[in-house]
Amino acid sequence: MKLSVVRGGGLAGMVTRTELASDKLSAEDAKALHEKVAGAGLLEPHTDAPSPPSHPEDLSYELTVEHEGRTRTVRLRESAMPEEVRSLIEWSDSLPERQMVIEPPGSGRASQ
Repeated sequence: MKLSVVRGGGLAGMVTRTELASDKLSAEDAKALHEKVAGAGLLEPHTDAPSPPSHPEDLSYELTVEHEGRTRTVRLRESAMPEEVRSLIEWSDSLPERQMVIEPPGSGRASQ
């Protein structure tokens, strides 16, 4: 399983991309990744599009999960993010195995 979190927008317009792959994690963390992704509903079909930002600081998130040959992408606004998704992002950001890239303003899909 691979999780990619692209976060962008806000006043600065910066875009960050964080990637986490289960094959780079301990068995315990790989299991936790799968459980957290499933608990956040990211393995289920999702058709909601993000609503316009409620304020200029509102960040956009694009979460992509690759699992068992399938790819699922969900786009959310920070202000409307379910707690399970927020928890998944915080957890993935805390792992040293994550790959993180900061991109210039205007790049990446989450800034749209």
